[in-house]
Amino acid sequence: MFREVIQSGRASAVMFLAIFLIFFSLIAVEDQLGIPAPGSWFLGLTVGGIAGLYGWSEKRTGTKVNRKPERTGKGDLEFTGGRRLAVINAACAAVLLGMGVAHFVLQAPTAAVGAVFAGATLGGWALFRFPLSLKGRNLLLWVIPIEFFLLIFLAGNTDHPALPYVWAYGALGGILLGGRYWSGPRLGQPRPPFNVSAKTPRKRKPKPRTQRKQKQAL
Repeated sequence: MFREVIQSGRASAVMFLAIFLIFFSLIAVEDQLGIPAPGSWFLGLTVGGIAGLYGWSEKRTGTKVNRKPERTGKGDLEFTGGRRLAVINAACAAVLLGMGVAHFVLQAPTAAVGAVFAGATLGGWALFRFPLSLKGRNLLLWVIPIEFFLLIFLAGNTDHPALPYVWAYGALGGILLGGRYWSGPRLGQPRPPFNVSAKTPRKRKPKPRTQRKQKQAL
């Protein structure tokens, strides 16, 4: 997370959200299987994060590892593509979808849960695969947490405890799959719109008063 995934802006944003989702998933597993996993998860994550933030060999021993955004040469802070970023995003998507499959298998594998998982994955993929405006896409992203909490109440009243988890994992995994180019010369490059390159209106600097007086005199 703190050494490799951080190189991809979109993958790191998704996976940092997934940290808390995995924690709640482990709580659900603990209730069913009696495995004390949530505390171990955060302990291991903390140790791994500290180890990933600093260099431990050669001249970089003890120094913090800084990851700077790559530039395309066009002047905008856009992330370039490449096989490395493609592998990072594919691995993160595999982890998220694997967690969704695990919930589906361990918690009542029914057709309804499978349909929610497939629909969430397809919806997340379509949201970042097809062009949308930046505001429209960010607005639709709010559907994921809202639907997650709605499915928690639905799961509490039915025999489908995996519904909220398969929904969230499927949507997040679909976002990573739909948000990148997976073939051709743009392999690994994120699909537009780029959040970091959203243009903001520039404020014009006020002219000095002396120049205003000269213009008025003319």
